[in-house]
Parts: sequence; C-alpha cells; structure tokens
Amino acid sequence: MSPRPRTLGALEHLFAAYGEDGTMNFTIAARVAGTLSETAVVAALAKVQERHVLLGVSLGWSEDGKHCFMVSERPISLTATAASTTSWERIAENEMNRPLVSAEAPLVRAAMVAGSGSTTLFLTFNHAIADGMAAVFVMRQLLTALSGAELSAAATDARLEDRIGLEVPPFFRNSAASSGTAAPDALPLHTSTLRTTVDSVEIAAHRLARLRHTAKAHNTTINSMITAALGRSLVSQNGRWSEKALRVMSPIDLRSEFEISEHVGLSLSIAITPFQRDRTAFWDEVSRVHQQIAKFRERKMALWMVGDIAKRCVDDPSYDATRRRVLEHGPFDSIMTNFGVLRIPASFGDLVVEKMWAPALRSVPGQDVVAAATFDGGLSLVHTCVAGTEGLLARMVEILENE
Repeated sequence: MSPRPRTLGALEHLFAAYGEDGTMNFTIAARVAGTLSETAVVAALAKVQERHVLLGVSLGWSEDGKHCFMVSERPISLTATAASTTSWERIAENEMNRPLVSAEAPLVRAAMVAGSGSTTLFLTFNHAIADGMAAVFVMRQLLTALSGAELSAAATDARLEDRIGLEVPPFFRNSAASSGTAAPDALPLHTSTLRTTVDSVEIAAHRLARLRHTAKAHNTTINSMITAALGRSLVSQNGRWSEKALRVMSPIDLRSEFEISEHVGLSLSIAITPFQRDRTAFWDEVSRVHQQIAKFRERKMALWMVGDIAKRCVDDPSYDATRRRVLEHGPFDSIMTNFGVLRIPASFGDLVVEKMWAPALRSVPGQDVVAAATFDGGLSLVHTCVAGTEGLLARMVEILENE
C-alpha cells in the first residue's frame, strides 16, 4: 500500500463508528519465561510494524470527505513496568480504560510487565484495524521477532469485501462532506466515567477433556456448549433479558472458505444466535445453537451478512447515521468469540511461552463480551463489560459442569 490514504471498507467503517472516542479496543496477552529487556521488545515491535501498514495508521477524512486510514511513521509505543502482585486481568482493565484515540496513529500499543522469572506482553488494538485472529497473528510475529527468527512476508492489505469478492460502494462519507467541513462531532456512545471490568476463569486440561467427551457423546461441540451456557447465564443473571430479545453474536471462522490468509485486518467470523427466557433443556438448547451456527457457515449466508452490513451503511453512508445504528442496536447484543486452539507454539527457539489468555474486549455499555481460547490444553474464558452482567462466568462454568 502506498503512503496515500486508503478508504475504509464497510466493516472497518462500522467498527470505527463503534470506537470513535477510542474506547472500543481489545487486549491480548502472553507470558514468556525469563526477563525480556525493553530495548529488545521495542526493536521487535518495529520489525512487526514495518511489515503491516495498518499497524501505523490513524482514522481520518480525506479532503473530499471519504473515511480513510491515514498512514503515519509513528512507532508503536511501549509501556514497561516492573512485576508486581497485580494480575493480568487488572492490567488488561487498565488497557481497556485507556482510549486509543482514532485520530492518533498508531491504533495499537504495547505494554510489558517484567519480573525475575517471566515477562508478560500486552498488545492493545483499536478494533477498526484488527480483529482477535489478527491480534493472535501479530503476537506470534512479535514473539518470532523476539526469538531472533525471520518474520514471514507481509500480507497484502485489503478490505474484507475485496478479499471475499463482494462488490460494495468504494467509500463512506461524513455527513458534512458536501460542504467540505470536518467530520461531525461524535455522537455520545461511551461514557468516560464508566469503567471496564475484566474477569476470567480457567478450565484445566483434564476438565476440558471431560467436556469434550461429553460434547462428542451429544454429537455437538465445545463451541456450541459454551455459547449455550452464555445465553442461559445471561437470561438468568440479567433481568433486562426478560423484557428484551437477547442475541449472542457467536463464533464461526470462514477464513479458509474465502482463502483469507493471515493478515492484520478484519475477517468474517460471526453468527447470530437468539435466546429467550424459557425452560428449554440444556442439551436441547445446545442442539439448537449448534444448528443455528451451522446456518452461518454457508458461503451464501456469509456473503449475505457482509452485504447486509454494507447495504445498511450505503443506504445512508454518513458517519453519524452509522453511529446511530451502533447506539440503537449494540447494547442489545452480547458477544461470544471462540478462538479455539491458539496457534502459538510453546516455544520460539529459546523463547518459551508459558501462558496465553483469550482477549479482553471493551464494547458499548451494557454489552457483555466473553472470549474463549485454548492454550496448552486448558481453556480460558474472559468476560469484559462496561455496566454489564456480574457473575456471568461463574454461572457459565456452573452450567457446563452440572450438565
């Protein structure tokens, strides 16, 4: 990609609208054995950033009002602190509550907590430039660079709709484009006084193996079980779902279907699963969830989803219209994203990876986000929320263990 601004695609535009004030971001963390130096991490970050244009951009508007990524040469910042008794969840909370301002490049930053026995690395992204799978890819490249090995060649930067061959209008405008003025002031979406909380639980390898055996016996998957447990937990723990329809945005991964290589950017990985407050037996619920997610694995449905999002933007391509759609619909969904087995080796040469967690992701107030990921045989569940549902993970684990 040249240094010229690159216009945003439909999903990039939508996520930019979610995070205009910089508060829709997410953090991924990895703990490695030994103490890394700040100098080594800065050098490794520079090598990774050099290969991926979206790791050096901000969001802005071209002179004719198009929504664009603006290329910068500013390096990825690194905050280094000495090890303390603070847990990774509290550090992730701090990252969630530090906005990545859309107009300030780059839309990614790093942090490290180094002690005598290990170093924990954190990468935080604005969701307009990357999704969770991209974050795992960047973390793996960072660990590769730290080990002294050569990085793979840079993946070509492209909008999602271009990668899957879907034709949509090439740009989105702000509402004041015709007058040549700056983008409109952001509509209120996040409240700075509301803080993000991060909670996590670990399901050990032997317990996860037992859950897999149970899932197989019921001709289903761990993914469907977790999604069903999240839906049931929400409708039982949060009274508003007795009055409003709950939709869980649950996980699929269609990168192989569309031959999307690893890259920094957004992929298509979502299915919509409705839940209601009723007395459905758990395994009937799991079966229903499994069938519902399967519908979204079809290429035709996937293309429809992306096309529908693009059409909603195109019907009124102004930025403030997109913001209003986010405000109206976002709080009434919850998100469950399952990364499956994290494709991170246990070692990179002499660099040993001790632990990785599922990401923490800050979204709109009232929206609960649960991420799941398996590393070294165990499963981590991470719940991130702003004014969301308390005790969500504990109830999910209770449901999974008792069924």
